[in-house]
Amino acid sequence: MQIPFATGNYRRIEGDLPELRVKNFYGEEAPTEDTGVALQSRPPLVASGAMAAPIQQLFRRDLVLGSTLYGVAGGYLYNGSTQVGAIDGSEFTSMAGNEIGLMVTSGETLYFYDGTVLLPVVFPDDADVAHITTGGSRFWAVRKNTGKLYWTDPLESDVEALDFLTAESLPDRLLQTLWIDGGLIAFGKESIEFYQQTGNAELPIKPLINMVIEKGIKQTGCACAYGHTFAFVTNENQVCIQSERQVISDPGLEKRIEQSTNVTLFTFLIGGTEFLALRYDTGTEVWVRGKWFEFTSYGYANWLPTCWADGIFGASSGELLEWGEGHEDYDQTVLDRTFRAGFSLHDSGVRVNNLEVRCNPGQTPYLNGQYAEPFLEMRYSRDGGQTWSDWFAGSVGKQGEYAKRVRWRGLGKFSQPGFLAEFRMTAPVPLRVSDVRLNEKWGGR
Repeated sequence: MQIPFATGNYRRIEGDLPELRVKNFYGEEAPTEDTGVALQSRPPLVASGAMAAPIQQLFRRDLVLGSTLYGVAGGYLYNGSTQVGAIDGSEFTSMAGNEIGLMVTSGETLYFYDGTVLLPVVFPDDADVAHITTGGSRFWAVRKNTGKLYWTDPLESDVEALDFLTAESLPDRLLQTLWIDGGLIAFGKESIEFYQQTGNAELPIKPLINMVIEKGIKQTGCACAYGHTFAFVTNENQVCIQSERQVISDPGLEKRIEQSTNVTLFTFLIGGTEFLALRYDTGTEVWVRGKWFEFTSYGYANWLPTCWADGIFGASSGELLEWGEGHEDYDQTVLDRTFRAGFSLHDSGVRVNNLEVRCNPGQTPYLNGQYAEPFLEMRYSRDGGQTWSDWFAGSVGKQGEYAKRVRWRGLGKFSQPGFLAEFRMTAPVPLRVSDVRLNEKWGGR
């Protein structure tokens, strides 16, 4: 009998609902499988350099300062691993560059770096800058704690006192901007406005008529480009794509966002697929193909990556990380892959004679040692995840045992509220999951 297994993360503490956690897997279509879907292990992270702890932001763009990787870490601007100079501020860091250089702010002073010298930008009234971006050959700076957006002349770094506009549709405090498809999106505390280019040097953009979202973002850093559009976390703690009507978060995730002091969005690639990462105080969840998945780093309170640029992650530990090969995570630590499966029971019970996971056995690269015959561990709950059994090991087979059936026998009788099992793999071997079955014929008891 086929039973449902979690193909996305679901965690809702209120109401004592069972959690369906999926850690360090992501889902994809699998037309060869009966379920039509498979959980694939995320790649491991490997170190490729270091800056300082924590890495606040990374930036690399073709033709900007020699296409070099820049970052802000521990309050300093870095060119690769070389420290350039201090960046004041402790809030969200934004970086933007074009042919003339790079601008950076961490919520206070705005800086410009031309590849040789890092200097503060003379900003009107010596005001702090909440966010910087670039588009149309100009830099666009959000004046902190106001509704004002300033700009530079094309391919210039000076900010003139009269070169600004104010959020017009609604009085609102601007938090950040994005430049997408040749236009600017201004994200405020309570609204989102859209602007198009005018061709007028004195007023280079103007608002689009009837294009206002009457919800803001939670804080600076809660919006990012995603695919051909954008994603954002609203001031009501919902995660949306392009419109406030396209909500992709669930109540459990929204509660975790509400309880977090710092929330950010960024994107990254696995292969050619773009993932949206939501990082909050106690975790990181990624969105791909319509589902959320939890990414973690073993032994750390949160997933190490805090940002991404052109194939490189910046980590809270100060390292630069990238996807690697094999199944050992950063610094040869465990890649803990976990998922759950189960079903509800009402009037009658069921005896679980055998439980089987359809995966890819016999793929271990080890011929000797403890991983020559790796094990997938399983535990079960009779009360919806309130309490759990001990862990039981099921062999995933030695190298070449491709027909190995991964199963557990004689689990006993289950009644209301139902049967819930959790599976985890900590051995550094491949693991794909595409089905979970109960009481299979010839499966034993």
